[in-house]
Amino acid sequence: MKKSSFTRILSLLVAVLMLVGMLSGCGGSKKTSAEDFNVADYDWATEAGSDKYDGRTLRILLTIGGGGNYYEPVVKRMMEYYPGLTVELNYTQGAADVLRTEILADNAPDIFNCNAGDLPYYDAISQGIAAPIDDVFDVPTLDGTATIGDLMDDGLFSIGEVDGKHYVMHDMLYMDGLWYDANFFAENNLTIPTDWASLQKLAEECDALGMDVLGACGLMSHEYPTNYWWWPMVASTDYDTYAALQNLDYEAFKGEGMQAVVDKMLWLRDNGYYNTNTNGLGNAETQMSFINHDFALLPCGSWLEAEMADAWTEDWELAYLPYSFGDEAGEEYMRIDSLASMISATTENMDLVCEFYRFLFSDPEALRGCTAVHTNVFKIPGFADDYGDLLAPSVKDAAAKGENMKTINTPAGAWYTALNPEIGNMIIGLMGGDIDGDEFMQRGYDLFKSVAEDEGVTKYSFAG
Repeated sequence: MKKSSFTRILSLLVAVLMLVGMLSGCGGSKKTSAEDFNVADYDWATEAGSDKYDGRTLRILLTIGGGGNYYEPVVKRMMEYYPGLTVELNYTQGAADVLRTEILADNAPDIFNCNAGDLPYYDAISQGIAAPIDDVFDVPTLDGTATIGDLMDDGLFSIGEVDGKHYVMHDMLYMDGLWYDANFFAENNLTIPTDWASLQKLAEECDALGMDVLGACGLMSHEYPTNYWWWPMVASTDYDTYAALQNLDYEAFKGEGMQAVVDKMLWLRDNGYYNTNTNGLGNAETQMSFINHDFALLPCGSWLEAEMADAWTEDWELAYLPYSFGDEAGEEYMRIDSLASMISATTENMDLVCEFYRFLFSDPEALRGCTAVHTNVFKIPGFADDYGDLLAPSVKDAAAKGENMKTINTPAGAWYTALNPEIGNMIIGLMGGDIDGDEFMQRGYDLFKSVAEDEGVTKYSFAG
């Protein structure tokens, strides 16, 4: 009796295993964790209709925000390409809270894109929530002519790099720079600056018209003058100083490179070329002052045209200008912000995760769909030519100019949250005349030294 039952059970198990094997050989693919995944093990399809993912499900979480539901076109394309695949996209408010709940329920999504203010990237990394994304870079593009990594700008990925591994995939990008009214410049024959000398010339021309050359939102000094003006000015004036500061080298605050930066700031201030009124204005008020031509150049990001959509007058033509603070033309760096995603550390669908990014960055139909939703850019070759018709004119202008520029994203500001608020205070103090250049440099030295020597602060390395 016992022997007969055991035999029947064994026979049933063998039959089940054989059935599983047959099914797996009929188009299904096995699940793979991020840790066990190997790009070289996969035969990446280059034609639609494959059944290799039949019965599989990929789960994605995206927060509601300014980029809109830009993942939806990717999801649609993936399921068209692989008819047996299911992709569940949860586009919801407060995605970070949803993620925490699902993690506690041992049901985390495979990919999550939460507002960095609600779930800081380095919190997700340090808490073990996120898996490295490096495998994605080795995945071939949909047409098989390159890899995803070949499309990427290395400068994007300093934010999200820990111990030589990358954890943050920078999806849709906002491009930062100096913005101006191209019609106004043309009508008044104003100089388009390409370096510090020509920017000085522009400042003098603006002064003759009774306007300032530059203004910045002082009530948000931790962001606008700091991220969109000061950090890029440091990089374009002396990149070695910029790189040193990312690594908390506080001695750089007393070096020749920083002295050159401060001298430029003082030249603008002491000659009355900086709009000090903006030191006390919020974002919308600063933008209205800009529209009224109180000053010529506004440090901001490529969301500007859409954000002020109802405020532009008919004579305005918003255009993008690279940071022109270098001593020679071409010494400009485009600072970028991004809406960014991460891979769940517990995913068992790493192959599907790679497929998602494969479509996001290399499928023309998915790219057009995404761009039509978020109306900003992907930092991939030829984007302005291929997808510029979907962009606002100023954003297309920035994307085209950005093709030939190096990118920065000032990771120190994300790594060490005490820095940018105090730098912003220093900028407003200097440009408002409350502190002099020596005090600015000393305060910066003390600030960076205090963070560098704080043993309770996790330190990160910037490779340049």
